[in-house]
Amino acid sequence: MDRLFRLLNVFAIEGDPFSGNPLCVFEDARGLSDRDMQAWSRQFNLSESSFVTRLDAATAEADIRIFTPAHEMPFAGHPTLGTAHVVAELAGDRSTVHLSMPAGRIPVTRTENGWRLSVPEPVSRPVESTRAELAAALGLDATLVAPAGARWVDAGVEQVVVRLESVDAVRSCRPDALAMARHMTAPGRPPHAYAWAWTGPETIEARLFYTQDGAVLEDPATGSACANLGGWLRADGAAGTEVLVSQGTAVGRPSRLELAVREDGSVEVGGAVVEVGSGTVT
Repeated sequence: MDRLFRLLNVFAIEGDPFSGNPLCVFEDARGLSDRDMQAWSRQFNLSESSFVTRLDAATAEADIRIFTPAHEMPFAGHPTLGTAHVVAELAGDRSTVHLSMPAGRIPVTRTENGWRLSVPEPVSRPVESTRAELAAALGLDATLVAPAGARWVDAGVEQVVVRLESVDAVRSCRPDALAMARHMTAPGRPPHAYAWAWTGPETIEARLFYTQDGAVLEDPATGSACANLGGWLRADGAAGTEVLVSQGTAVGRPSRLELAVREDGSVEVGGAVVEVGSGTVT
């Protein structure tokens, strides 16, 4: 049978049609097996593709699955926002939707600039690796990693979040896949590392690195890691903070992510969602 899909740019920048993180959303994935969804995600070869496996238009509730070309993700930010955009339209142009995925039920709300998701207070734990080991994994000198600047944080997907001393250090990262595997791997997942630095009182520049088939890749815009950054900031005493995060310039996909850390511990991540195409697969 034919399956409809849409292509969207999430965390896009106004006026730039090739900004943000590309996403493929299958509008109706009922009947597709796990193997089918993995195969279609590999076919499109984007950082993630999402699949709507159940939709209740009356309540704007949907079940979704998210796959990279290599594995399923329990939660990911840009697929959640992009899929919310599609589900809201399919449900009659709604302003709020709820998406259920392996990591839980996520509320997503339309904003003036796009869409925003909310997650409960992320949990964190210490990083056992030393500054020197983390720096080597990122291809940097140890002095460029901020003291006590690394934590494991989980807002749905656990990742190591590393604060660097300067934006130049962020831009200089040249990660090593083997060192990432040793020092930046959460149980049951490939290595992920989110490196960031302040660029102003309310602005941050970040990069997300991960490995796939032994190679280091970089994600243009990572909502799950941005939510984890919110957990890092809260653990550092920065509740009640709103910042703008820049990501993706190094891979030719400049992106803007809006991050809010609320007083109650919840974290919100938002950005623009732009639909750029649609089609049918058989």
